[in-house]
Amino acid sequence: MNNIGYNKYTYTPSFQASYKSPFGKRFEKALVSGDISEDIVKDFASILETKKNIISKIGNGRWGEVFRIDDYFVFKTYYDHPPAVGKAKINTDSTFDVLKTYCGKVLARIGNIEIIRNVTKNKKNFLEMAKYNAVGERAYDYTLKEFCSLPQKAFDDLAQDFKTLNGLRRSNIFYRFDTANPNNFIKVGKSIKVVDDIDWTPCPEANDIYAYLRVFIQEGGDLSLKKEIFKKCILAIEKHQLPLEAAHKYIKQQVQELFSNAGVRVSFDDYYKDMTALRSTCSEDAVRMTKVNEYLENL
Repeated sequence: MNNIGYNKYTYTPSFQASYKSPFGKRFEKALVSGDISEDIVKDFASILETKKNIISKIGNGRWGEVFRIDDYFVFKTYYDHPPAVGKAKINTDSTFDVLKTYCGKVLARIGNIEIIRNVTKNKKNFLEMAKYNAVGERAYDYTLKEFCSLPQKAFDDLAQDFKTLNGLRRSNIFYRFDTANPNNFIKVGKSIKVVDDIDWTPCPEANDIYAYLRVFIQEGGDLSLKKEIFKKCILAIEKHQLPLEAAHKYIKQQVQELFSNAGVRVSFDDYYKDMTALRSTCSEDAVRMTKVNEYLENL
């Protein structure tokens, strides 16, 4: 998704906050009843015609574009096929409902178009994590500063969902957040929310230290801000003990680049050895996190 804070397509609606359109009201009732009527499908055809434009566009990702219906719902179309209204189907899969920060669940599909809940009712509290190589240093520094202002709990909650997602699987398929696109991670008020699809992967525990850090730590940008957010990330990673082993074994150089980009003195190799030892020898979480805090003071 493109960074809304620095998106020339930022919209300014003329209606009041928390506006639920007539379509939104009918659609919400349909979700409760479990049945999307033909009349709602016809109404959505009009929504598609009037809302799939530059004014209502709120972002785009690797596979498609997202457009605003109202303060409660958005719809997503895909690049590889023209949007077409057709048979409607409500998504009853509850696999990811246990995730606290994830807001990208597809509520229903009408033809080949997906309807998703809007991540926030108040666009003033909405800011995507900037992708440095797409929008530049100024935008990246601004989002770093804004995300740094979040309480530690926001980072902890995100790490908890990383851990929870590692525990979900279907046969030999595992799941991971799309952290290759940092702008899938949204500052909403005092929290961090995740949008867009959850990817499947054959690799267990893919939501690890590398996946978490690369959302926030990129090339360029203000080193002091990056070091500050790095510390918040590490506190969250260690609180929920996100996986380190595979990252150290297979992609140690990539993780080291993140450490270097954050401007910290410790190497990933040393961090891995120190934290692995601490995790194995300190069984009391409060004591362990006190030691992690002390460790971070020396970075």
